[in-house]
Amino acid sequence: MNGDIKLFVGLGNPGHKYINTRHNLGFVILDAITKKLYLEFKSWNNMADISFCDKFNREIWFLKPNTFMNLSGLAIASFARYYKIKPTEIFVFYDDFSIILGDCRIRMSGSSGGHNGIKSIIEHLNTEKFPRMKLGIGPLPKDIDVSSFVLSKFLKEDQEKINLIKEKAILVFNEVINSGLDKAASTLANIKSGK
Repeated sequence: MNGDIKLFVGLGNPGHKYINTRHNLGFVILDAITKKLYLEFKSWNNMADISFCDKFNREIWFLKPNTFMNLSGLAIASFARYYKIKPTEIFVFYDDFSIILGDCRIRMSGSSGGHNGIKSIIEHLNTEKFPRMKLGIGPLPKDIDVSSFVLSKFLKEDQEKINLIKEKAILVFNEVINSGLDKAASTLANIKSGK
Protein backbone atom coordinates (compact mmCIF):
# COMPACT_ATOMS: atom_id res chain seq x y z
CA MET A 1 0.00 0.00 0.00
CA ASN A 2 1.74 3.14 -1.18
CA GLY A 3 -0.93 5.27 -2.84
CA ASP A 4 -1.38 8.98 -2.35
CA ILE A 5 -3.10 9.96 0.87
CA LYS A 6 -5.87 12.52 0.29
CA LEU A 7 -7.37 12.74 3.78
CA PHE A 8 -5.62 12.97 7.15
CA VAL A 9 -7.86 12.36 10.17
CA GLY A 10 -7.26 13.05 13.84
CA LEU A 11 -9.55 11.32 16.36
CA GLY A 12 -10.91 12.84 19.55
CA ASN A 13 -14.03 14.15 21.26
CA PRO A 14 -15.42 17.63 20.53
CA GLY A 15 -16.09 20.15 23.28
CA HIS A 16 -14.19 22.13 25.86
CA LYS A 17 -14.38 19.43 28.58
CA TYR A 18 -12.29 17.04 26.46
CA ILE A 19 -9.45 19.43 25.67
CA ASN A 20 -6.07 18.04 26.80
CA THR A 21 -7.47 14.56 27.47
CA ARG A 22 -5.47 11.53 26.36
CA HIS A 23 -8.26 10.38 24.00
CA ASN A 24 -7.89 13.66 22.07
CA LEU A 25 -4.25 13.20 21.09
CA GLY A 26 -5.32 12.66 17.48
CA PHE A 27 -6.84 16.17 17.47
CA VAL A 28 -3.64 17.59 19.01
CA ILE A 29 -1.48 16.01 16.30
CA LEU A 30 -3.69 17.18 13.44
CA ASP A 31 -3.66 20.70 14.92
CA ALA A 32 0.15 20.60 15.06
CA ILE A 33 0.41 19.53 11.41
CA THR A 34 -2.06 22.11 10.10
CA LYS A 35 -0.45 24.85 12.20
CA LYS A 36 2.85 24.14 10.40
CA LEU A 37 1.00 24.65 7.12
CA TYR A 38 -0.75 27.85 8.35
CA LEU A 39 -4.17 26.27 7.84
CA GLU A 40 -7.41 26.84 9.73
CA PHE A 41 -10.38 24.57 10.32
CA LYS A 42 -14.00 25.24 9.40
CA SER A 43 -17.19 23.30 10.04
CA TRP A 44 -18.43 20.75 7.49
CA ASN A 45 -22.13 19.76 7.76
CA ASN A 46 -21.88 20.01 11.58
CA MET A 47 -20.23 16.58 11.42
CA ALA A 48 -16.57 17.57 11.33
CA ASP A 49 -14.04 20.38 11.33
CA ILE A 50 -12.10 20.33 8.08
CA SER A 51 -9.14 22.07 6.49
CA PHE A 52 -7.80 22.02 2.95
CA CYS A 53 -4.33 22.32 1.42
CA ASP A 54 -3.16 22.35 -2.20
CA LYS A 55 0.52 23.11 -1.57
CA PHE A 56 1.76 19.66 -2.60
CA ASN A 57 0.63 19.57 -6.25
CA ARG A 58 -2.51 17.75 -5.14
CA GLU A 59 -5.50 18.29 -2.89
CA ILE A 60 -5.06 17.27 0.75
CA TRP A 61 -7.83 17.37 3.35
CA PHE A 62 -7.63 17.32 7.16
CA LEU A 63 -10.59 16.25 9.29
CA LYS A 64 -11.53 16.16 12.97
CA PRO A 65 -14.92 14.45 13.57
CA ASN A 66 -17.49 16.30 15.68
CA THR A 67 -19.52 13.13 16.18
CA PHE A 68 -17.72 11.96 19.35
CA MET A 69 -15.25 9.11 19.35
CA ASN A 70 -17.59 6.13 19.06
CA LEU A 71 -19.25 7.63 15.96
CA SER A 72 -16.07 8.89 14.26
CA GLY A 73 -16.64 6.66 11.25
CA LEU A 74 -19.95 8.35 10.45
CA ALA A 75 -18.31 11.72 9.75
CA ILE A 76 -15.28 10.21 7.99
CA ALA A 77 -17.29 7.92 5.71
CA SER A 78 -19.72 10.72 4.80
CA PHE A 79 -16.86 13.06 3.91
CA ALA A 80 -14.99 10.36 1.99
CA ARG A 81 -18.09 9.46 -0.04
CA TYR A 82 -18.78 13.11 -0.87
CA TYR A 83 -15.23 13.75 -2.09
CA LYS A 84 -14.77 10.25 -3.58
CA ILE A 85 -11.85 9.34 -1.31
CA LYS A 86 -11.01 5.64 -0.97
CA PRO A 87 -10.29 4.05 2.45
CA THR A 88 -6.68 3.41 1.38
CA GLU A 89 -6.34 7.17 0.78
CA ILE A 90 -7.26 7.98 4.40
CA PHE A 91 -4.59 8.22 7.13
CA VAL A 92 -5.78 8.25 10.76
CA PHE A 93 -3.98 9.55 13.87
CA TYR A 94 -5.32 8.13 17.14
CA ASP A 95 -4.36 7.37 20.76
CA ASP A 96 -3.31 3.92 21.98
CA PHE A 97 -2.84 3.16 25.69
CA SER A 98 -0.91 -0.06 24.92
CA ILE A 99 1.99 2.10 23.65
CA ILE A 100 3.99 4.29 26.02
CA LEU A 101 3.61 8.05 25.83
CA GLY A 102 6.09 9.53 23.37
CA ASP A 103 6.18 6.43 21.16
CA CYS A 104 4.10 5.72 18.05
CA ARG A 105 3.60 3.10 15.35
CA ILE A 106 2.35 3.02 11.78
CA ARG A 107 -0.01 0.27 10.62
CA MET A 108 -1.28 -0.13 7.05
CA SER A 109 -4.43 -2.00 8.14
CA GLY A 110 -5.79 -4.13 10.96
CA SER A 111 -8.48 -4.49 13.60
CA SER A 112 -9.63 -1.80 16.03
CA GLY A 113 -7.69 -3.26 18.95
CA GLY A 114 -10.61 -2.21 21.14
CA HIS A 115 -10.41 1.48 20.14
CA ASN A 116 -13.97 2.76 19.66
CA GLY A 117 -12.99 5.39 17.09
CA ILE A 118 -11.19 2.89 14.86
CA LYS A 119 -14.01 0.38 15.39
CA SER A 120 -16.49 2.98 14.11
CA ILE A 121 -14.31 3.81 11.08
CA ILE A 122 -13.99 0.12 10.16
CA GLU A 123 -17.77 -0.27 10.50
CA HIS A 124 -18.66 2.75 8.34
CA LEU A 125 -15.94 2.28 5.71
CA ASN A 126 -16.66 -1.45 5.70
CA THR A 127 -12.96 -2.28 5.66
CA GLU A 128 -9.90 -2.51 7.94
CA LYS A 129 -7.65 -1.48 5.08
CA PHE A 130 -6.75 2.12 5.84
CA PRO A 131 -3.36 3.30 7.14
CA ARG A 132 -3.06 4.75 10.61
CA MET A 133 -0.59 6.01 13.19
CA LYS A 134 -1.01 4.86 16.78
CA LEU A 135 0.01 7.56 19.27
CA GLY A 136 1.14 6.21 22.62
CA ILE A 137 -0.63 7.49 25.75
CA GLY A 138 0.34 4.58 28.05
CA PRO A 139 1.08 2.84 30.17
CA LEU A 140 -2.36 2.18 31.62
CA PRO A 141 -2.14 2.36 35.43
CA LYS A 142 -3.28 -0.77 37.26
CA ASP A 143 -5.73 1.08 39.52
CA ILE A 144 -7.82 2.79 36.82
CA ASP A 145 -10.21 1.49 34.16
CA VAL A 146 -9.58 2.20 30.48
CA SER A 147 -12.43 4.69 29.91
CA SER A 148 -11.44 6.79 32.92
CA PHE A 149 -7.79 6.78 31.86
CA VAL A 150 -8.30 7.80 28.23
CA LEU A 151 -10.64 10.62 29.30
CA SER A 152 -8.20 11.87 31.94
CA LYS A 153 -6.14 15.01 31.36
CA PHE A 154 -2.48 14.95 30.45
CA LEU A 155 -0.16 16.06 33.25
CA LYS A 156 2.15 19.04 32.98
CA GLU A 157 5.16 16.72 32.99
CA ASP A 158 3.75 14.88 29.94
CA GLN A 159 4.26 17.89 27.67
CA GLU A 160 7.82 17.00 26.64
CA LYS A 161 6.71 13.58 25.39
CA ILE A 162 3.66 15.09 23.66
CA ASN A 163 6.02 17.46 21.85
CA LEU A 164 8.12 14.44 20.83
CA ILE A 165 5.06 12.74 19.33
CA LYS A 166 4.19 15.96 17.49
CA GLU A 167 7.67 16.04 15.95
CA LYS A 168 7.42 12.40 14.87
CA ALA A 169 3.93 12.90 13.42
CA ILE A 170 4.97 15.98 11.44
CA LEU A 171 7.95 14.03 10.09
CA VAL A 172 5.68 11.13 9.15
CA PHE A 173 3.21 13.50 7.48
CA ASN A 174 5.99 15.05 5.39
CA GLU A 175 7.29 11.61 4.40
CA VAL A 176 3.81 10.37 3.47
CA ILE A 177 3.23 13.44 1.28
CA ASN A 178 6.66 13.54 -0.36
CA SER A 179 7.77 9.91 -0.49
CA GLY A 180 4.77 7.69 0.30
CA LEU A 181 3.54 5.48 3.13
CA ASP A 182 6.26 2.83 2.91
CA LYS A 183 9.02 5.43 3.23
CA ALA A 184 7.19 7.05 6.17
CA ALA A 185 6.95 3.71 7.98
CA SER A 186 10.63 3.00 7.26
CA THR A 187 11.69 6.44 8.53
CA LEU A 188 9.72 6.01 11.76
CA ALA A 189 11.20 2.54 12.29
CA ASN A 190 14.70 3.96 11.83
CA ILE A 191 14.02 6.67 14.41
CA LYS A 192 12.87 4.03 16.91
CA SER A 193 15.96 1.89 16.29
CA GLY A 194 18.28 4.90 16.59
CA LYS A 195 19.54 4.77 13.00
